[in-house]
Amino acid sequence: MAARVRFEPCEGAGVVQAELVDVSAGGLRATCPLPRGLEQGTEVNVEITVQDASDARHPPLVNLRGRGCVVRILDGPEGYEAALVFTGALSVREPFSQMLLF
Repeated sequence: MAARVRFEPCEGAGVVQAELVDVSAGGLRATCPLPRGLEQGTEVNVEITVQDASDARHPPLVNLRGRGCVVRILDGPEGYEAALVFTGALSVREPFSQMLLF
């Protein structure tokens, strides 16, 4: 399974797409591509999408939304890792709201 994370800074900076590394009840870690779009202390809206990696045509298995604060940034050779603490409860986004019906 593949899990993507979408960070949207509350202060209107650009959206950052990332790959989920680890998630718990209190926060998450994700790898982000360069250039760096997040800094320590940044408040963000966050969306976590878990997709069936074998067939991307299916709707997401899980789609969560919430808010958090970036607490750590670690630079790496191909990007950076961001650690985020959730500042509120996550909510579930229904998969049917994301489907196109023909």
